[in-house]
Amino acid sequence: MHDVLLVLGHSADPDDPVFRARMDTAVRLYDQGLAPQIIVSGCCSMKLDKRPGRTEAAVMHDYAVDHGVPSSVILLEEESVDTLGNFYFSKTRYLEPCSWYHLGVVTTPWHAFRSEWLAAQILGPDFTVATYATPQPDGWSEARIRRSELRNRTILAETQAQLAGVPAGDHAAVVPLLGRLPPA
Repeated sequence: MHDVLLVLGHSADPDDPVFRARMDTAVRLYDQGLAPQIIVSGCCSMKLDKRPGRTEAAVMHDYAVDHGVPSSVILLEEESVDTLGNFYFSKTRYLEPCSWYHLGVVTTPWHAFRSEWLAAQILGPDFTVATYATPQPDGWSEARIRRSELRNRTILAETQAQLAGVPAGDHAAVVPLLGRLPPA
């Protein structure tokens, strides 16, 4: 059992296959009793020209509620614009203040290795993290999955280079690397 499930954002579109895969997995894990709380994490992509009217986290919250998860057990992290931010803001806003050190992270298979590294780096050795990779999203071809995996490996290598020499758990050191919110 975990203290909390952390669902990493991807999109504010509940019809997006990645969104559905992550949220369906999170709802299933919650229903199985793997954690009493869920953090849905994400504002939007920093690549957007303008901030959307609703955050990824708000849309994920509504999806979970529509699928039977009580609103009272869902916490929204609405500041992050990338995976680094998902972990940073979740740690500083919820995990540490609530003394939650055992978490399950929900993401897609090609994003799992990057998420695991970031969790270890940002959260540090006091945390235990289990990653729950979703099934492959509906409609995703093997070629698209391979491209996404390659992209995530490239981003991970860049992040590892940026954080070389930063001790695991030193989340303050990542603040200069956090993506910035698009204009409102």
